[in-house]
Amino acid sequence: MEKINIGIITNLRKLLFAYRILFSEHIQSPANIVLEATSIDSISSNSYINERPELLLIDYRLVFKDTALFFSFVNYFYPDTVILLIVHQNFPWEAKRCTNYIQSVLSPNQDINQLFMLIRNSVSQSNIVKQ
Repeated sequence: MEKINIGIITNLRKLLFAYRILFSEHIQSPANIVLEATSIDSISSNSYINERPELLLIDYRLVFKDTALFFSFVNYFYPDTVILLIVHQNFPWEAKRCTNYIQSVLSPNQDINQLFMLIRNSVSQSNIVKQ
């Protein structure tokens, strides 16, 4: 199965490192990381390879008061990209203000197999809609 190009945007270095290790080392990983960024300011200049991400994992902590403005920047740099919001299970209300801009929500403590399935399904559904 071909790997899905993803980008991870979070200002938590531990979370970034954990996802990097998971996606690069797990044998069933569906993802290839092509972008790592710690803020919205750094996403345009921080690609590892010349490929664009098909999916972005974005930490909810980066989406401040103006949700629409934040996602307009993301969509400017990466139009038609699937967006999954990483939200801690103790803060579900954080995801509610982003529902118009994202495809799904995931928890940092989510089961690995569920995470992989969510990534595959989100990208395949997006590809069906684009066709």
